[in-house]
Amino acid sequence: MKKFLLAASFAIISASGYSQVKVNSCGTDQHHQNLVSEHPELLEAKKKFDADFKEYIKTYKPSDKNSLKKASAPKYIIPVVVHVLHNYGSENISDAQIQSEINFLNQSFRNLVSDSTNRRQDTFNGVFYSYKQLAADAEVEFRLARKDPKGNCTNGIVRVQTPLTNKGNDDLKQLSVWDTKRYFNIWVVRGINRGNTVGIAGYAQFPMGFNNGASTDGIIVIHNEFGNIGTSNPGQTPKVTTSTHEAGHWLGLYHPFQTQGETCGLDGDEVLDTPPTIFSATSNEPLRNKCADKRYNTCTNEIPDLPDMQENYMDYFIGNCASNMFTKQQVVRMHYVLDNYRRTLWQEDNLISTGVKDNSTATCSPIASFSTTTRITCAGNKISFTDNSYNSNITAWKWSFPGGTPATATTKAPGQIQYDNPGTYEVTLEVTGPNGTSSVTYKDYVVIQPAAANNPSGYYTADWWYQNNWYDKGWVFEYENDKNKWVRTAATSFNQNACMMYPKDPFNLSSSVGALTSLISPSYNFQGVSNGYFSFNYAFAQGTLSADIGGGATKEELRVYTSVDCGKTWISRAAIGSSTISTIGTGTAAQLASNINFVPANQSKWKEVKVEGSSIPNNSNVKFKIEFKYAGGNNFYLDNVKLGTVTGIEDELAKQIKFSVQPNPFNYETTISYELNKNEDVEIRLFDIAGKELGVLFSGDQAAGIQEFQISKSQFNLQSGLYFVNMNIGGQKFSKKIVVE
Repeated sequence: MKKFLLAASFAIISASGYSQVKVNSCGTDQHHQNLVSEHPELLEAKKKFDADFKEYIKTYKPSDKNSLKKASAPKYIIPVVVHVLHNYGSENISDAQIQSEINFLNQSFRNLVSDSTNRRQDTFNGVFYSYKQLAADAEVEFRLARKDPKGNCTNGIVRVQTPLTNKGNDDLKQLSVWDTKRYFNIWVVRGINRGNTVGIAGYAQFPMGFNNGASTDGIIVIHNEFGNIGTSNPGQTPKVTTSTHEAGHWLGLYHPFQTQGETCGLDGDEVLDTPPTIFSATSNEPLRNKCADKRYNTCTNEIPDLPDMQENYMDYFIGNCASNMFTKQQVVRMHYVLDNYRRTLWQEDNLISTGVKDNSTATCSPIASFSTTTRITCAGNKISFTDNSYNSNITAWKWSFPGGTPATATTKAPGQIQYDNPGTYEVTLEVTGPNGTSSVTYKDYVVIQPAAANNPSGYYTADWWYQNNWYDKGWVFEYENDKNKWVRTAATSFNQNACMMYPKDPFNLSSSVGALTSLISPSYNFQGVSNGYFSFNYAFAQGTLSADIGGGATKEELRVYTSVDCGKTWISRAAIGSSTISTIGTGTAAQLASNINFVPANQSKWKEVKVEGSSIPNNSNVKFKIEFKYAGGNNFYLDNVKLGTVTGIEDELAKQIKFSVQPNPFNYETTISYELNKNEDVEIRLFDIAGKELGVLFSGDQAAGIQEFQISKSQFNLQSGLYFVNMNIGGQKFSKKIVVE
């Protein structure tokens, strides 16, 4: 936008991302900023791209094809694969909805949309202008691939079940991606998590950098912004244009307000026939609804001064007048990208190898696929399975459920399968369509656990501070993002020599924002227990990301759940929200930012979470889950996870009787001492870390006064490790750890 050219003139273009929903915006610019943070060389690649295009446009010669007259055939044919990443919900859109999007992409890029009559031509400030005459045919046609990368017949649609469909990002794309040099990859998800408070409808990857071969290259769009039937959400414009906007970014176009921020600049999108405009999306106004004001104009410094081009696909306008055209120089820029950055896509040999040259609609063999919402449950429970097969019309199904009842089924929905015996079982599905048969077997797919817990309800802990055998004892960390896994650290702890840490987001950006990570316990028997408890300590300084990147400190959450069906379903027992989750208090953004490398220096920087009493199910099979919702910024520390049947007075009771173990740790012998202020019925027992009782140190009446007992390695045949001394004084209980070296 250096100088706006009028009606018959000719212009230039740029690239970015977009959305057509009142609460959702485009995430392309932020996506590119994040990539640059990880790959600084992309900044130079973008500068070179823009500079090279400026030189190219100087010698570009327009042709009749770049006009309102339609070419008889497209100049560029683009093979497309659509990856539907779903979790059984409405985001698992139909083939017909996908085809409706392909149809609209072709209408919009060929300048054939039905609302073209809404394009303005008028007089503004005494100057005649015609946006209608600037609209151009991009000569691009998108076709669903008919051959996959291995040469197999396909309908160009891949369906993958994943519980992460709500967290659409570049990591999620890796679940299903085809060669991005040969296919235009489109991912459809339920939600996109880029950390932006106004919401994201889609984002694209610019063509420059990565030698045009990144596995993340393509566009990602939420399902209700994709296509124009089914779950799509038309109404912001006559048609949903999010994918058109993002495909424009993928072909090198920028937003018209790209570089000027909150002031009018003349280099916004590097295109000469789009007038300057300024806009910054907010939660109150993620998109602009200005059709009622045909003279709406945010910049007055261009010559001539003209209204904002609400009609342009690459801007953020909505309404019946909005998003219905690309300009002539935007088309020039897209052609430049196709000729220099995405050339392999539309070459004849690639059109043949991807099966799109003749626009074939051949019927393919089916691809068998299935899933279940629950793979783990208790013996005696039932599991439902869902057929997710695709690529063809399925006419017959054959299910096999070894270990289940019934063991076979021949319908699309096999009903509920009951598993009575603990173990791990495979499941097989064979499907048949008009053009062949396909089968798939998932090994160790169903995990059936005992209906009653193997562990009693004595004192237990997730031990990563001494023996570090928490995993062997059945504790499991779950995480969504491979870049942010729980790690053991000796840099700090609550009361031992190590704790577990969930690392802060790399580069303090948003690849992990919104991730849910959990610690899940093995099963314990709390049948008939009235004084059970589950507790832990954590340390956390709230997120330091700005509100428009990661939601700041407004979205973190910590929850505790219990399950009595081996993890099939969970009930929330405690919730700590963003207002109270910090263990160091709250403060200004600058104060929070100073804690970006927060390490708790002492116990005052930790908080305890405890679930007890009626919140502990009276059941023989109880699991616990600690779930942390991450919103970016700082490390999260977890320590002292324990459970048992003692009450909340144990620490106070130990203090009252001056309980001590010296030395601790010990090599040969240690002494337990305490003081009673009156005669008491006392019982002292020794347990190993697995809950096995090793012996009774004392059981009977004791007189008031100081008491001492010795524990030796030889007396109880103790090996190096962690043990517990359980005290019962007049019906009041507590437990203390001792360590043998």
